[in-house]
Amino acid sequence: MRIIYSFIALILYAFTTTSFAETIQITNGEWPPYLSKKYKHHGVVSHIVTEAFKAEGIEVKYGFFPWARSLHQAKEGSPWAASVVWSKSEERKVDFLFSDPVFSLKSVFFHKKDIKVDWSNIAELGKYKIGATISYNYGDEFKKLEGDGTLSVQRIPKDLNNFKKLLAGRIDLFPIEMQVGYEMITNEFSPGQAAILTNSKPFRETPYYLIISKAAPNSEAFLKAFNRGLKKIQSSGAYQKMLDDDIDGKYKVR
Repeated sequence: MRIIYSFIALILYAFTTTSFAETIQITNGEWPPYLSKKYKHHGVVSHIVTEAFKAEGIEVKYGFFPWARSLHQAKEGSPWAASVVWSKSEERKVDFLFSDPVFSLKSVFFHKKDIKVDWSNIAELGKYKIGATISYNYGDEFKKLEGDGTLSVQRIPKDLNNFKKLLAGRIDLFPIEMQVGYEMITNEFSPGQAAILTNSKPFRETPYYLIISKAAPNSEAFLKAFNRGLKKIQSSGAYQKMLDDDIDGKYKVR
């Protein structure tokens, strides 16, 4: 009888620690070259997240939404349990668990070449009209300066429209990760338009994370599984190969 109870306990343990993890549904969005419904594996960062979970026996299903909606739906915890990828902020920490860093990027201000942008700290940029994207976090310093009116910031829903405003002269500066900015410029604008734009020096380097809703069932277990899987693919060399493939343009559909 003791053997039977032990066997049942083992089955129950296996069920609670593995069967829940068959699938996780994650919200996603357009952020080429790192995240895109149109790219192979949905972009290199989506691929990293997929492979990290796969290393722990978990299948990933993505849903692509506008970023504000992507965050809101993940916050609910069901059916979408997580979202990829986000920087840390105090507001997000209230509702989400943060994974180990998935990758890091440097942020710059894009501007027209005929505008001289020289600064030692971003508080000196108050004379410029700055475009920004709703729900994006540009760092604590930017947030503070935006909040107290030191920076003149206009927020709209999409990065692409901020670039259009920049080209039209309706804003002077637009903060975005450098690689993301140049990918968007190359994909969305003519060579003549692209030649008008340049970027400032970086104003911050930001790690990005998978975020898992605290309201999602088994959120802690999913988080631990992802972190274990991420370490596995980093140790195996698979992580670096994916980054190298991204540099070689292998995720872009020709």
